[in-house]
Amino acid sequence: MTAIQDHMIYMIVVEHPKGDYVPERDVADLDRATTIKDIANGEYEGVKQVLRFNPVEHTCDDVTSEIALAVSEIWDSEGEPLFDWQRDFIEQTIGIEAAHSFPRAA
Repeated sequence: MTAIQDHMIYMIVVEHPKGDYVPERDVADLDRATTIKDIANGEYEGVKQVLRFNPVEHTCDDVTSEIALAVSEIWDSEGEPLFDWQRDFIEQTIGIEAAHSFPRAA
């Protein structure tokens, strides 16, 4: 049995009509950088919340806005139009003005 590691873990909560869920991810992919990359690459549509926790320190924080800002910077740098689910994620987390700054994908 592996001991619990003292580091931050990022858990994605995805919205779904049948009920919100936490997608299965490899433990090695629960870091901040991979979480941002996976959301930016469209691995998870309908992201509702991102939680950061450390089981050793007994901490948990909602970092959805922080992650959304990082993801929006990636999308902005790519200059591609956003799909509705991407715009919704930005609008719901960092604001309607930020979402409207991106062109809409066909």
